[in-house]
Amino acid sequence: MTNEVLVTARDVTKVYDTGKIEVHALTGVTLDVHKGDLVAIVGPSGSGKTTFLNLVGALDVPTAGQLTVLGHDVAELSKRRRADLRLHELGFVFQAYNLVPVLTARENVEFVLELQGVGAARATRAMEILDQLGLSELADRRPNALSGGQQQRVAVARAVASKPQLVLADEPTANLDGENAEILLAMMRRLNTEYGITFVFSTHDPRVVAHARRVVTLVDGRVAKDETKTPAPLADTPKETQET
Repeated sequence: MTNEVLVTARDVTKVYDTGKIEVHALTGVTLDVHKGDLVAIVGPSGSGKTTFLNLVGALDVPTAGQLTVLGHDVAELSKRRRADLRLHELGFVFQAYNLVPVLTARENVEFVLELQGVGAARATRAMEILDQLGLSELADRRPNALSGGQQQRVAVARAVASKPQLVLADEPTANLDGENAEILLAMMRRLNTEYGITFVFSTHDPRVVAHARRVVTLVDGRVAKDETKTPAPLADTPKETQET
């Protein structure tokens, strides 16, 4: 981790007006995310984990407070600029994988690069990242021919193909068995340490917490704890299973 700050949240509050009541999803959240962080955002259901990730991912804007992501004040960005931020400067990994079913693994990675304006080099870049993540032999398979663990690894390849500084992962191991979760987490640890990619996870999974360098606990939309820790040692990568 360096002193470079990628995310600055100061007294960030998010209130949803349902028409009948106001739901305070976040209340006065203050924290920084530094380059090289591997952060797990934890807490019970309804604590604000996903809301915080959505705000950092510029999918929404704070009701109050200030949130700066990669030098951008999120509340001051137009919808178009927020979309550009998501496309060009952030990576996303979702619980449900969100791969395009009619595209192969390679084409899923290439598709995002094409949206970003990468030209002929996108095919080479897609295969490079798939190879780095041990997925080159699966490059021509469509999602329905991949296990859940393999699909999530392709989703990570897609997220990091453009070399973003920051990747946001919403419950990335929720649909994976123990062995495939460990494969995925080991891969993310390597991307973090070798390539300097910063990860922020929202999670209920103690396996993710074990691999994190920092754990931020939200309770009722507030930061209850913010702890730095030593991540669990990486064991030998287990043999991949076909379970999902």
